[in-house]
Amino acid sequence: MPDGTRYSRSFGSKMDAEGWLSSERALIDRDEWTPPAARKAAAELRERAAAANTVRAFSKRYLAERGLRPNTVRGYETLLASRLLPYFGELPLRDVTLSEIKAWRASLNASTESTNAAAYRLLRSLLQAAEEEELIDRAPPKIRGASGARVKRAAVPATFDELAVIIDAMPERLKLLIVLAAFVGLREGELLELRRSDVDGVTGRIDVTRKVDKDANPSARGACPKCGRPISTPKTRSGVRTVHVPPPFLKMLQQHLLQYSAEGPNGLLFPGDRTDHMSVRYLMDRYRPAREAAGRPDLTLHHLRHTALTLAGQHGATAAELQARAGHASQAAMAIYQHATLDRDRSLAEKIGVAYSDWESARSR
Repeated sequence: MPDGTRYSRSFGSKMDAEGWLSSERALIDRDEWTPPAARKAAAELRERAAAANTVRAFSKRYLAERGLRPNTVRGYETLLASRLLPYFGELPLRDVTLSEIKAWRASLNASTESTNAAAYRLLRSLLQAAEEEELIDRAPPKIRGASGARVKRAAVPATFDELAVIIDAMPERLKLLIVLAAFVGLREGELLELRRSDVDGVTGRIDVTRKVDKDANPSARGACPKCGRPISTPKTRSGVRTVHVPPPFLKMLQQHLLQYSAEGPNGLLFPGDRTDHMSVRYLMDRYRPAREAAGRPDLTLHHLRHTALTLAGQHGATAAELQARAGHASQAAMAIYQHATLDRDRSLAEKIGVAYSDWESARSR
């Protein structure tokens, strides 16, 4: 053999011996030959590495090394504990085959379709990451339809009449919040973190650069020093954006800045009782009766945002402009974001304002 050593083996048949000799010659020809003992040790090492790279072990490292947001980590941990690890936990990554994934999906509760889809997306991410790290040769093929769930009930946008009832029923200090959700499309966390310096009371321009995270954690980096709620930038780059308030609401905005926002350029637009962040519970305790009064107990704060985007679409917003106004990120929209300008957003706000003014005039006749 190439190392100068004579090796002997016993075989049950001449055919087996010739097969072994042929394979050894092939290794020598490719300059890949190593002594049998070294090959055996390497194979055992690979086996131990594969056993160490179980789904449970890799998922723990995945969560620690990916730079994920705390809320995202908590959500993934829940999916792992409830959906993935009970089935795949001790399985080596290389043994997570397409047939295993199909068997796992068949074992899930069909009534939790959205959670099942989220768990499948996480499993796909884990396997793709394992492929990138060359821990497996290739991630199993994607199962069509497994990543999404059917929408059980489409959100119904609010009408101007319903919004008027809700705004009238809210405390004075919270009327503007409903306007910014329903006519501008700001998210709950974005509304609660708006500061005076983010708002131009003359033009109605609002710069969205931060948000309050839903899960309060006093130890989180960037937490509010007064209330401990974590403050972060929007989840994606497109979440950082500039939007405009429709002109009919400029007077309300200006009055709010004078009467209800906290003092100083860093003062919160919607402060809590102690000038720190308003709690979601406080907000919802006042919003629920207002939506009940409008006959829309189904209307969540997120549905108000849906209403704002529907209005923008009805008044001529292109797909790119809707993406920019909403602060959404998607692969399909990224290439056309550059066409959504601030002037166009201001124009959209003006069109929505005209529609609202026309409705208000007709209402007062």
